[in-house]
Amino acid sequence: MNKTISIAPVLLPIFILFWLALAINPVYREVWLVENIILIICVTYLFLSYSKHKFSNTAYWLIFIFCILQTIGAHYTYAEVPLGFWIADLFDIQRNHYDRLVHFFFGFLVILPFKEVLSRSVTFSSYKVETFVLVMLFIGIGGSYEILESWYAIIYESNSASDMLLGSQGDIWDAEKDIFLSGLGAWLYLFLSSNKTNNQ
Repeated sequence: MNKTISIAPVLLPIFILFWLALAINPVYREVWLVENIILIICVTYLFLSYSKHKFSNTAYWLIFIFCILQTIGAHYTYAEVPLGFWIADLFDIQRNHYDRLVHFFFGFLVILPFKEVLSRSVTFSSYKVETFVLVMLFIGIGGSYEILESWYAIIYESNSASDMLLGSQGDIWDAEKDIFLSGLGAWLYLFLSSNKTNNQ
């Protein structure tokens, strides 16, 4: 029986090179620093725990893609990513929706690693219970992140960087929409992966 070779040692140096490239002259250095704190903590954890707790290759690919999206957002700030402006022009909308995209993909791309971690120690009574717990977990994580952003904005309310970090672009319901999209992304991945498994 052949043991699957982990893709993580290949993806990590690729991501580090990409991250270093976008660390050069970000649009707002202060925002870039704040946006990268959680990313650096998480990547460091994945590296240090790799020998004991490996994820599936699919999970590593999904983590890699999300880290790329987040790194791009940190470099430009989420409200000023060129892709968001291109989409806004294409569909004739006013707002740069790159931040919405990343919040959705946070749920969609990162739910599998969380599911794999929980499966090591928790046995759910049914698929519905597992889905509910995981989706609520991501809504909670999304809400916690929004609270941290708001605290930063309150502490540095006189600093324009706080507005760049929040990226609300004048939408008073921005935080609620971001939280919802995180949960929606998580649910959609679980729904699609469940259908794929059932059809096999």
